[in-house]
Amino acid sequence: MESAQDFVYLTTVVGSVAGHLVVGRLRAEGVAATMRGPVEGPYPFPSEIDVLVPAADLDLAREILLADAVEATFDEMGRGGATGPARSRRERSGPSGWFRRRRGR
Repeated sequence: MESAQDFVYLTTVVGSVAGHLVVGRLRAEGVAATMRGPVEGPYPFPSEIDVLVPAADLDLAREILLADAVEATFDEMGRGGATGPARSRRERSGPSGWFRRRRGR
């Protein structure tokens, strides 16, 4: 088992759900990732969570997250996101952007 000194900072995400998703993705590729920060709290307020990985796996972890970001960009382009009509800031940002409002309601 690796000690806390063997882990280095990889990235910061907002919210424990995002933290668990990133850590789970890295673990699926064999990277022993962990989180630091208020991961679980009594209130559902989003807070910044640091994702840490073993120093030896830092480059691999960066490649995994970069590959996922590139793939997500191409997926969005395929749906008309990046090349389609301009979307409002509300539609592009955060969880509220996942659900589009119907006009006239």
